[in-house]
Amino acid sequence: MKDSVVQFLETLHPSERAYQVFASEECAREASAPEMAHLRVIPVLVNGVTEEEALLDSGSQIVSMMRDVAAANKISWDPSLSIQLQSANESLSQTCRLAKNMPFTLGDVTVLLQAHIMEMAPYKILLGRPFDTITESTIVNN
Repeated sequence: MKDSVVQFLETLHPSERAYQVFASEECAREASAPEMAHLRVIPVLVNGVTEEEALLDSGSQIVSMMRDVAAANKISWDPSLSIQLQSANESLSQTCRLAKNMPFTLGDVTVLLQAHIMEMAPYKILLGRPFDTITESTIVNN
């Protein structure tokens, strides 16, 4: 049985296919990705207070943290800097402000990061590209 998307595309009139791209069965390779990959999380000691689970996201341009987590870890933030964020689902939200030079400890290594404090987020801490840059981290997908 053919793939349902391929079946649909084959029924289109040639003028309707102008912007459709699909591979024929002759050039298709048998390779498929898993339905879902595991999230990459690491434990970090935040501000020397508590250990929290941090989500690694090299696709994010910022480091961010939920407001409740920041308050629980005795973190203060600068009220003069707030940015508007666009999420992957294209929704917009405003950050509460910026926590500057916040210490994150991973084992024996402590890094100081600028973290945007979020009122609500689907994570406690998100470590984006600034974390990757300062730690010179490498991602290996197998």
